[in-house]
Amino acid sequence: MKSNTHLIGGVAAGALYKTMTDLPPETLQHELTFFGAAVLGSLLPDLCHPGSYIGKKTSVLSKTISKTFGHRTITHSWIMILLVMMLPQWIDWRYEDSFSMGLVVGVISHILLDAATSRGVQILYPLPIRFRLPFYTKTGSKTENNMAAIISLLAAVLMINTYIVSLF
Repeated sequence: MKSNTHLIGGVAAGALYKTMTDLPPETLQHELTFFGAAVLGSLLPDLCHPGSYIGKKTSVLSKTISKTFGHRTITHSWIMILLVMMLPQWIDWRYEDSFSMGLVVGVISHILLDAATSRGVQILYPLPIRFRLPFYTKTGSKTENNMAAIISLLAAVLMINTYIVSLF
């Protein structure tokens, strides 16, 4: 999937998480931290791809990960999810929980979206087994663009439900 699809997916996954947990919205700062982290998390797994949006921003790290592990391996696996869950524990600040959960939600959304591509992901890395969802598409295709539009609509409906309808 392309970065714009992952960004939309991160927001939608965040909105879905907020809806499913049925927690009332927190302060604006907590909500912005959560969704900002979800967006960041939705891009993080592509650290393994030097040509990706985040790979271009972290060139040396991205090339190192790519040469060491390859594309859609360690950064698209349970190991990445575990690392992202542990990362915020080393940060002691007011919005740690919102940041941590947002990162996790974003990373999981990225992995699921890439599992909806013809190449799939190695979620059980280092086992060389690729997983792919039963419905999948080619990265950059019209089908991906249509998926992104549907995910955007879903995100909008969930956000309206969580942040506007809940006010009434």
